[in-house]
Amino acid sequence: MKRYVLWAILAAFLVAGPVGCGKKEIEALNTKVTQLEKDLASAKQQAADKTKEADELRAKVSQIQSAADARTAELSKLKAERDKLKRDLAAAKKKRR
Repeated sequence: MKRYVLWAILAAFLVAGPVGCGKKEIEALNTKVTQLEKDLASAKQQAADKTKEADELRAKVSQIQSAADARTAELSKLKAERDKLKRDLAAAKKKRR
């Protein structure tokens, strides 16, 4: 029985061997693999470029947000000063009456 199984396996390998890919098919596959590798390298480069661009935009957004926060703080101070001056003016008008 073991001998029969070994002969069957050997026969399968012999039959499958010549049925495999031919030289032209192998060359076509190698060409396709080469093209896919180039496409992958291009895609990786594009991803790196987009990542760099995104990082630059994040830095700009952060800078603009900092400037906006500073202006908001300045605006709050000016509003507080304006309100104080309005109160002082109203108090001065009351004293004149």
